[in-house]
Amino acid sequence: MTSSIDFATVQWSRKMTAVVQPLVDLSATDLQKLSQLVQQLAGYREQEGTLSGPQLQVILQNLHTKDINRLETHKGGAFVEFSGSGLEYERFVIRDDGRVPNNRYESKRA
Repeated sequence: MTSSIDFATVQWSRKMTAVVQPLVDLSATDLQKLSQLVQQLAGYREQEGTLSGPQLQVILQNLHTKDINRLETHKGGAFVEFSGSGLEYERFVIRDDGRVPNNRYESKRA
């Protein structure tokens, strides 16, 4: 029995290797945090959302000490919800420029 791999599979594998290779040296904790983000990004992409660099930076800054529970497209930006770090939840909208309007922010202490 011979196994053949098609061209599309090889191309996909090369693309994913380039993306994943820098992650192999991360700690287990960092990989778990990033896996939360990747799951949320998959749903966000299904909603046809795209994140700007500043939006992603705000999300990653919060992900350092919290868990991401939700990421959704929202009029005026990306809606994100975190928990942890003494908070039951922290929800806010991040505009494309990375700013979080005060009227789009809410949190509840644990």
